[in-house]
Amino acid sequence: MTEIRGLDAWMTTLAEQELPTLNAVVREICELSENEKCRAEDLTKIILRDADLTSKVLKIANSVHYNPSFASIKTVSRAIVHLGFDNLRNITLATTLIENFLKGKPKTLLIQSLARSFHSAVQAKAMVPFLDGEKKEQIFIAALLRNISELALISTGRKVVEDFVVARDQDPAAEHSLALDYLGVDTSLLSRHLIKDWTLGDLLSEACENHVHSSPAARAVNLGSQISTYIHRGMKSQEMQKLCQQTASLCKISLDAAKKQVLMMADEASVIAKIYGVEVLISALPDPALLEEKGVLSERPDYFFQQQLNQIHKAMLEGEGLPIITQLSLAALHEGSHIARLAILVVDHKSKLLDVRYVAGAGTHLWRQKVKINLEQLHKGELLHEFLRNQQPLWYQPSVVQKDTGALQMMEANGAIFLAPLLVNKRLMGMIYADAEAGEFDARQFEEFQLIANQLNLMMRFNATTT
Repeated sequence: MTEIRGLDAWMTTLAEQELPTLNAVVREICELSENEKCRAEDLTKIILRDADLTSKVLKIANSVHYNPSFASIKTVSRAIVHLGFDNLRNITLATTLIENFLKGKPKTLLIQSLARSFHSAVQAKAMVPFLDGEKKEQIFIAALLRNISELALISTGRKVVEDFVVARDQDPAAEHSLALDYLGVDTSLLSRHLIKDWTLGDLLSEACENHVHSSPAARAVNLGSQISTYIHRGMKSQEMQKLCQQTASLCKISLDAAKKQVLMMADEASVIAKIYGVEVLISALPDPALLEEKGVLSERPDYFFQQQLNQIHKAMLEGEGLPIITQLSLAALHEGSHIARLAILVVDHKSKLLDVRYVAGAGTHLWRQKVKINLEQLHKGELLHEFLRNQQPLWYQPSVVQKDTGALQMMEANGAIFLAPLLVNKRLMGMIYADAEAGEFDARQFEEFQLIANQLNLMMRFNATTT
């Protein structure tokens, strides 16, 4: 295999190769984003051309994450009305891009690069509500494609590319010099040429220029990209401290608020990957439990749970959506009630599965990828079967009475377990799971667990009545 070096050689190689990035849907959606006169009908036509894409988009649109009112969405035009043009465009582009790259048996490096791009987009989109100026609605797409040259290079299967990516991941700050050594071209220069050739948008071009006086939108794109690159070093690393300060400055929020936002979006990336049906990315996405060194629990005041509860009430009054409230609720139980591990499992009534969406606690990150409970395979007498039959909060104490934990053995808990239903109009939509690993719970923890469950049930009921 001949050596490829320099801009022209790599551009020729990428032009000659059938790359997933050249998928017509990806390019058409990018063109829609740049066209101020584009209409919802244009996006509808793109989606409807592909039956599989239509089915997937509607499934995502009907998920609790995007449709907390539980109103049935059966058409693409209805999905645009319910979710908004920008949301549905982002969903369509992300699912198409990721699925095309994941066809076949993708290498670990490709999965890692896709996960980084996806996480970057989620981080950047979280900054949108705080920004002024144009092109805000294009930030998610630009951040998702910010890494497009690397994805295209990895797809060539060239060993020199893999060697470059491995070396760059060890020292991201040296990317420019490493790219010249391994590839004979700066990856930023290659990105700019690909973006121009593939007409992927002005905002993405501006972000790749990375000028000092870039627009707020371009700065958000680059901040999302940098956060996704350095976050694995931990929130207390020098790089992440600096990036959180930059996020606070750009969004005009406190440093503490910026850190919380970054952590929350790190978890949100895994939630959305799960909803999009690309669980394979989750193992390469950051685990929030490993990013932040928690303080000693005993140092927290007795009213710490109440502080967390007040944050939930404030978020509800400010109109935050169910995803944010859910994350805050699990944080209240994990940090305020000292509950070791928690999860929100959602019922897929069509497939009869309980699927993990939100988690908190050490060792829970991969539950989204590994834990699926088939409701039709539960047997009489096991703990989950008993809970689903009664649909009431349950406190299992193995030290008092031993029961068959059945399907819940997937969680690998050896101690006490809490379960509470999430209901809308008496229909089970999901449940909250909590365990003490190998330990026990006390009565106060059960009361606080039920309080949070009641809060979530009230919010779900409210959303269902305000369609």
